[in-house]
Amino acid sequence: MKLDPATLFLPLIPGMIAGLAFLIGLAVYFGRKERVRMGEAGITADTEFTGMAVSQYPEARRPKLIWFNAALVITLLTLLVWGILPLSVLMMLAFAIAMIVNYPGVADQKERISAHAGNVLAVVSLIFAAGIFTGILGGTGMVEAMSKAVVGVIPPALGPYMAPITAVLSMPFTFFISNDAFYFGMLPILAEAGAHYGVAPEAIARASLMGQPVHLLSPLVPSTYLLVSLVGIDLADHQRFTLVPAIAVCVVMTIVGMIALAFPFVA
Repeated sequence: MKLDPATLFLPLIPGMIAGLAFLIGLAVYFGRKERVRMGEAGITADTEFTGMAVSQYPEARRPKLIWFNAALVITLLTLLVWGILPLSVLMMLAFAIAMIVNYPGVADQKERISAHAGNVLAVVSLIFAAGIFTGILGGTGMVEAMSKAVVGVIPPALGPYMAPITAVLSMPFTFFISNDAFYFGMLPILAEAGAHYGVAPEAIARASLMGQPVHLLSPLVPSTYLLVSLVGIDLADHQRFTLVPAIAVCVVMTIVGMIALAFPFVA
C-alpha cells in the first residue's frame, strides 16, 4: 500500500485499547464461569495442579533485572511506534541486548536458545507448509480470481463503504487463506475498488487488519498449533470455543476505530 508504518498504526491505537478492554472483560467472565464450574465439580484450592508450571525454567529467571527488562520492553515498544528503524532490526537489537545483559556467558545464551529450539523448529516447519499452500493459491491465480469475484458482487451503492466491507471480509479471508495471500493478493484489488469511490488507501489498509483476531484461529497459523499443543487441546475445540469471542473483538475494534476517525479528538 506504500504507507508509512506510523501513519497506518497510530490511528489504530484507540481500537486496540478498546479490544484490550473487551478481552479483559472476557477474561473476567471466563474466570468467574470457571470458578463456578470448579465449585460444582468439588475442586478446591488445595487440589493438586498438574498443568504447566508458572516457570518452566526457574533457573533462567532474572528477578534482579526485572526493572531493566521492563525498561527494555518499554523502549522497544516506543521505538516500534516511533518507527525510527525497521521493525525487524529493532527486534533483533532488543533481543541481542536482552541476551547479553541477562545471560553474559555464551554457554548460558546457547542453553536459553536450545531450550526453545524445539518449539521454533516446529513453527518454522509449519510456516514452510503454509508458504507452499500460499504459493499454490497465488501461482495458480486462485487468489486473484477470488478477489475479483468478491469485488464483483459488491453493489456500487456500497462502494463508499469499502473500508467497513474490507474489515468484514478480512475475517473469513484471513482465516481460510494466509496473510500473504490476503494482503498481497486481495488487498490491492479492494483498495483500487475503494479508490474509485474516494476511499483513502490507508482506510482500507487499517480496515484489513481488523480480522486478525479471527485469523489467529486459522489452521494456517503455526503459533496456534503451538498453543493447542502446549495446553493439550484439539484445534477444532479451540476454534469452536474462541470463534464467537474473536468475532466480537473484531467488531469492537472496528466500531471504535470508525468512531476515532470520525472524531479525531478521541484519538
